[in-house]
Amino acid sequence: MERKRHSLADYNKPEAFEDATKFFIIYEGEKKEPAYFGAFNVQHLDPRSACVLHIFESDTEVVGSQPKKLMERAESFINNPPKNLRVTPSKEDKFRFVLDVADHPDEQFGELKNYCDSLPDADLYISNYCFEVWLWFHLDEQANILCANSSDMKTALGNKHTEQKLKNYPKSYLEIERINDAIVRAEVADTNKENYFPVEKATKVYLLMKELLEYSIENNRVKGAEIL
Repeated sequence: MERKRHSLADYNKPEAFEDATKFFIIYEGEKKEPAYFGAFNVQHLDPRSACVLHIFESDTEVVGSQPKKLMERAESFINNPPKNLRVTPSKEDKFRFVLDVADHPDEQFGELKNYCDSLPDADLYISNYCFEVWLWFHLDEQANILCANSSDMKTALGNKHTEQKLKNYPKSYLEIERINDAIVRAEVADTNKENYFPVEKATKVYLLMKELLEYSIENNRVKGAEIL
């Protein structure tokens, strides 16, 4: 079955000003992760300051979710961006890779990390087992993760979501208090902070969220209050 082709509207919104800080995010998944960061973009970022933009499979001719393919997708996007983009990418923009451990060859993670290091401003954020580990931290502590693989983690998160009677995703996860709680929990769970690769039942996505929050409307209001 042919994959759904995503709209380029993300890039063509008039809010995406040329002088804004642009975060181009390359995902392994094309549903839950883009929905989360896309909603964060709308709810928490002033488009004159920063914007999150997605790079999907459909934006290039590179197909595949392995770390090596994500690297190739980014390179293709930079060198041959879609013709009708309003915001043209360059190597100087911020490129952020969000992916799972999955069953990818270990050496490919190293190759992707080296590629990030070769760009002016790029990094990768891995969740172990899957992106749902990051979402779990919005709702509960690492100590209560009892599963041992990605499939069970997704089921456990769904049960937790139902248990807490959350109405929808991702809006219910993006209350600023929940995001801050998730960052605190994930930072505690990250017991190997010197390594880009997370320990089991941990995630490095909190580092990306800390960076994005620096550009948030909430944070800018606090800074403004201090200046006044």
